[in-house]
Amino acid sequence: MILTRLKHHVAAGLAERVALCGDAGEMTYAQLVQQVEHLATWLQAHNVRSLALHWENSPAWVVVDLACQAATVIFTPIPTFFTQSQIDHLLAELQPDMVLGNTVPPLGKSVGDALPNINAYQLAVTAEVLLPPKTSKVTFTSGSTGAPKGVCLSVDNQLAVVHSLIDVIALPAPRHLCLLPLATLLENIAGIYCPLMLGGCIHLVSDQGRGFSGSRLTDPMALLGAITKAEPETLILVPELLQLLVIASGMGWQAPASLRFIAVGGSKVAPALLARARALGLPVHQGYGISECASVVSLATADNSHADSVGRILPHLTVTIIDSELVVSGNTFLGYINQPESWAAPCVYTGDIAEMRGDELFINGRLKNVLINSFGRNLSPEWVEAELMATGLFQQAVVVGDSRPYCIGLLAPFAADTTAEQIMQALGAANANLPDYAQVHHYIKLAEPLSFDAGLMTANGRPQREPILTHFQQDIDQVYASNADHPQEQIR
Repeated sequence: MILTRLKHHVAAGLAERVALCGDAGEMTYAQLVQQVEHLATWLQAHNVRSLALHWENSPAWVVVDLACQAATVIFTPIPTFFTQSQIDHLLAELQPDMVLGNTVPPLGKSVGDALPNINAYQLAVTAEVLLPPKTSKVTFTSGSTGAPKGVCLSVDNQLAVVHSLIDVIALPAPRHLCLLPLATLLENIAGIYCPLMLGGCIHLVSDQGRGFSGSRLTDPMALLGAITKAEPETLILVPELLQLLVIASGMGWQAPASLRFIAVGGSKVAPALLARARALGLPVHQGYGISECASVVSLATADNSHADSVGRILPHLTVTIIDSELVVSGNTFLGYINQPESWAAPCVYTGDIAEMRGDELFINGRLKNVLINSFGRNLSPEWVEAELMATGLFQQAVVVGDSRPYCIGLLAPFAADTTAEQIMQALGAANANLPDYAQVHHYIKLAEPLSFDAGLMTANGRPQREPILTHFQQDIDQVYASNADHPQEQIR
């Protein structure tokens, strides 16, 4: 339990060390222990069984998480960017008896402030909920559909990852800045638990302070400013944020000299982008994980032989590859909420195309995303998309071409005034690294980025491929019908 470790820090003389830095001030380890214990007692006094939290990054978020763990209350974070229909689905599936946040849920009865400025609401449980034994946390991820899926984890599931990451990264008492939402399991475990276990300091900045509106980054300068101000030693990024740091560094922004380890994951990163980041002095390392394994499965470090691998398997896990699919055992989730048939599975079939080279893991795409062109050649769109993203011109790239003679790219440039000539140059650069059957022959320039709110992206920034195909079907058909012999632009 994390609280036990916090008490150890206090007893060892770290009581006045700063544990959390938020927009409203700092919290020492002694204050953190006091607040966690106070809230845990409050939860027990109110007989709370299951609690959902709808709140953005802040010290209070961490206090609620740790208090639930200490009081053996099932904790479920609600991503602040979830739509109301997704929140309704989550609450119906979970049937929590308490929700913390400043939006009154349906049928909620206010019971005052559990913490300053965060309202607490009791909910009537209206249906039976089926949870695996030892469930401590339920993390909901939208995955490839809009209906969130509840992954049930024990305390041991989470701590196994924490201990492995501490051993692999080997940084004492790191100063970490949380850029991803804390409802993201990776940031929760690697960005909160790991630094706290080591006596580190965590910087927590609001969505607005990090430049986010919902799931979208709308103010890149705010994010860069937050990094500069915090001077962190560690960061966790998705590829889009890594792209931003690389572009900003190329334009004169100075990354803090304090940075020692930047983990990047969420989707495939092109080797060229990783190389460019490292050439700029950014200590970037790819990782791979899934919620069903309590986030991280593998992580690259400075001594990896292959610069573009997702690293070595964490020591508490075992992997095999069956028919090109990565299968993980050793720390599998308890099961999905309300799906007893999924409980106590000995291994997790990830759905990811993988290979091992020596002791390092490579992820080559999703099995269900594989495109088979009209000449019978197989290719993973993630591979092509990574090359397009590595050009630095695009904030989003989605490749289509199943049962077609060639690939088309749906492209959202960073700059709205990006010219056709610039896009053609970027296509040429990407295609130079691809075999002929995987090259992008045509493109559709998107008038605005694909969004989670429109149902075209997942909560963690991956394309919703079927909805995208449906949404742009007419435009795609028109491009293929043109049968041009050279790349052409279509504005959408």
